Amino acid sequence: MFLVERSAFRTLVRGRAFASQSAFSDLGPTWAPMEQLQATFDEVLLRPWRFPPHVQELHRMAVLERQQRQRVVDQAPVAAERQALLARKVVYCIMGRESPRVQVCVTKVSAAQDFMERSLHELQRAAAAAQSGKLPKRRSNAAKSGLALEHPENLLLYVLESLASPDIPYHRICQERLRHWALRVRDLSTDLIVERKRALRWSR
Repeated sequence: MFLVERSAFRTLVRGRAFASQSAFSDLGPTWAPMEQLQATFDEVLLRPWRFPPHVQELHRMAVLERQQRQRVVDQAPVAAERQALLARKVVYCIMGRESPRVQVCVTKVSAAQDFMERSLHELQRAAAAAQSGKLPKRRSNAAKSGLALEHPENLLLYVLESLASPDIPYHRICQERLRHWALRVRDLSTDLIVERKRALRWSR
């Protein structure tokens, strides 16, 4: 489970300590897992062949998409070794390292801040459910059913594209790009599940 000290979290969020010019090391030991997630993202960009097929396929898809979007919105902020998880106004996904469970997110803040807020929300929700003795209702959204609370070693945060543009307001394109990526990822997940089932049949 991804744990965060609540008092430290609230202090950082109120002070917007996620400013893109800050390095993860400036955020203190509470935020050390974000450095790990950033390093893994950079590794996917630089050496994708080291990762499972579903990660490689998502990366291949995202590279082509970013190349096409470059003419509209500069994608340099989400390149390798640019602290992309601190870049604001992005579409990103939370995904399992060993399975094609994916949630696509769009955020005006950074992927790092958005993910931490989701994690804290799910942690509070789980704690409230435990105190009341009621199990939380099952929701179809993958991250809301557990991904945001997975340990960082089991997760990838992958920045799909930057929406930061001086010419196109964020609010005009954020939902459109979110829907676009949700469809792309859904199709990818379906294809991978079909391929996995076919491979299991052949292995018997």
